[in-house]
Amino acid sequence: MRFPPTPRIVAIGTAVLGVFALVTAGVTFATIPENPPGDGFAAGLAGIFVMVYLVAGVLALAEAGLLYLVVQTCTPGEWPLRLLTLGAAVGGSAVFLLVSQYALSILWSLTGSYYVLRISSAFSMGLVFVPAGLICTGLGAVLQVVDGIRTETHS
Repeated sequence: MRFPPTPRIVAIGTAVLGVFALVTAGVTFATIPENPPGDGFAAGLAGIFVMVYLVAGVLALAEAGLLYLVVQTCTPGEWPLRLLTLGAAVGGSAVFLLVSQYALSILWSLTGSYYVLRISSAFSMGLVFVPAGLICTGLGAVLQVVDGIRTETHS
């Protein structure tokens, strides 16, 4: 694979991770009991995670789709392309970190290891990556539109 990867490869990878987040949301939703024992706190917490995975997955798919669409339909400028690619990469990384945290929490519940719990808490940075990817993608889209308008008026 070429490094740095092409925007198409970043878009495809982010789209795959976005679908993975949606699948994780579905699996998590399926594990929530209909009548949870106790006060239902754990079921509510699982519902929050379902929503986080859904939002992160949909945003990652949107970022990947926008990047792929811009690359396929026009020749973007240097900065719009950089920002769109960065936004998609950060969005995909957010999904990876969030889903990895889910997998590590399952491992922690099976082993009870303090170290797994500490590693799992480090993966919560995925929550910070979601808006960062969205901001980069938004800035890239705005710059692409501005460049397109500027090119049309000069022609």
